[in-house]
Amino acid sequence: MEFFQLLEQQPLWFYSFIFLLALLVGSFLNVVIYRYPIMLKKQWQVECVEYLSQDDQEPSADQERERFDLIFPHSHCPNCQHKITPLENIPVISWLFLRGKCSSCKTSISLRYPIVEFSTACLSVLVAYKFGYGSTTFCLLGFTWSLICLSLIDFDTQFLPDDITLPLLWAGLLAS
Repeated sequence: MEFFQLLEQQPLWFYSFIFLLALLVGSFLNVVIYRYPIMLKKQWQVECVEYLSQDDQEPSADQERERFDLIFPHSHCPNCQHKITPLENIPVISWLFLRGKCSSCKTSISLRYPIVEFSTACLSVLVAYKFGYGSTTFCLLGFTWSLICLSLIDFDTQFLPDDITLPLLWAGLLAS
């Protein structure tokens, strides 16, 4: 309880907490932005096969793929498959420390990752500054993070996933 009182009474602590939390969320948003469209495509392929009644055939090697979701497989270098360690996964700092390269094969890591993390943190602090400590801020942070995610998925694929847009629609209706 004292922690939340500190956040409420000390704006600097509140903004710092929001900044650090949003850096972590930005790191997760990078995962969602990259993996969620791939997950949807795989799901659609399975549904198409089922719809076309081809499910009585032996599944092809493409259909018997390993698990792929937001949690598994663990983050790895797409070039050398080096598993990203927790120290290599610290938002923004790890990218700077590694100089934007894989620690194993030295392949370049996209600048997009730290940009998403840092801009998520900055936008979150702006929301916190505008609305102060309270439930409104935390609701708007969820909205902001969803919009960041949707914007980049749309930029990459020109598709807005229903699993993200529809909950936002209902949340907006309920909030108003």
